[in-house]
Amino acid sequence: MVGKILGTISTRILVALLTLAMVLINAHVLGAENVGTISLIILAITILQLVSNFIGGGALVFLLPRSQLIHLLIPSAIWAILTSVLGTFLLDFLKLIPAGYGLHVLLLSVLLSLASVNLMVLLGQEKIRIYNIITLLQVTVLFTVLMFFLFLIGRKDVMAYVFGLYASYGFVFLASLAWILPSIRRTSLKDSGKVFRELVRLGSAMQLGNVFQFFNYRVSYYFIEVLISRAAVGVYSVGVQLSESIWLIAKSIHMVQYTRISNEKDKAYATRLTLNLVKISFVLTILCLILVMAIVYPFFSLVFKPEFRQVPEIMFILAAGILTFAVSINLSPFFAGMGKPVHNTISAAIGLVFTLSLCILLIPRMGLAGAALAATCSYIAATVYQFIVFVKMTHVRPSDFLLRREDIQIIIKEIKKFTSDSKP
Repeated sequence: MVGKILGTISTRILVALLTLAMVLINAHVLGAENVGTISLIILAITILQLVSNFIGGGALVFLLPRSQLIHLLIPSAIWAILTSVLGTFLLDFLKLIPAGYGLHVLLLSVLLSLASVNLMVLLGQEKIRIYNIITLLQVTVLFTVLMFFLFLIGRKDVMAYVFGLYASYGFVFLASLAWILPSIRRTSLKDSGKVFRELVRLGSAMQLGNVFQFFNYRVSYYFIEVLISRAAVGVYSVGVQLSESIWLIAKSIHMVQYTRISNEKDKAYATRLTLNLVKISFVLTILCLILVMAIVYPFFSLVFKPEFRQVPEIMFILAAGILTFAVSINLSPFFAGMGKPVHNTISAAIGLVFTLSLCILLIPRMGLAGAALAATCSYIAATVYQFIVFVKMTHVRPSDFLLRREDIQIIIKEIKKFTSDSKP
């Protein structure tokens, strides 16, 4: 498992570096308003994918070791296409898609939703290495196509990024499909109804929490566009993306942790694993936070245009929430893997209540700083709930979350074992 975590962290570091490069280039070449439009397009696509994942998201990872792949794959794919089509029309009607980009959102959503189903299958099969390679190549394709249109073709507008999305999403769908096709076997449809009902039940419970959590992350974009401007969305989104890059350690651990717990039934093992990984993730996130801040602040004025001057302030306000929520990221797999995703849903709902109420209260008074403060309060509130429930469920003591010498020794031992086993 250590090898999978290290491999995932390495992949996410490379992905984060490429993403950071794109953020900087977009901010420098396209300007705040175009970056804001791109952020709203991505936001619409992600909302549609969230609905798609009610059938075909994290529940696939949990059910795959217990069900036939074909019983899960067919309803997930049909639901992905259906929700993308109907959802796009609804979002466009509500004017939540930038004008003129509705068709692109529809097509990109279908591609991404189908690709996401395939990727969940890879995770359920614990093909972490393949998942990581495809994820890295996705961002590489997006970066390459974006650079091609911006600097070789000279098309310096939103469509340069949209074309990159088409190429990257299409690549992920085809590459992941090629890997899972050999796993598909003809089988009786006798139990397909039972499996479908379980997929809907478990998927809904898991994904509702993801929906709440996503809006914790991004609903402020809509408030900012209405209360301030589209350009302000661009500025805030840059600060958010740079801050969220700090989660690369926690999210890397989260992915491997969830697949491991989902394939185990031992609650004691899941508790020990979660406790150790939370401690490791928190310490590494602190180091990552310090590193990102050390890079952004000294070189900010050299990289960004004056219209992005508020980005460091946004990142500074978000820092406490980003650090605290790293704990939540690594507590969530425990509840989901133990079949108790309702606690993740409640946590996210608590955070969303804080986000909505504080955005309404703070953004008109404090602008982008108010949006960042609302996010920080939301992250802290959501994490506190999960922490309390985890302690009650597992009967661990709060002091058990402190990093001890034996924890460090175990980490070093596992890393040495991994590096030794990796030598030819």
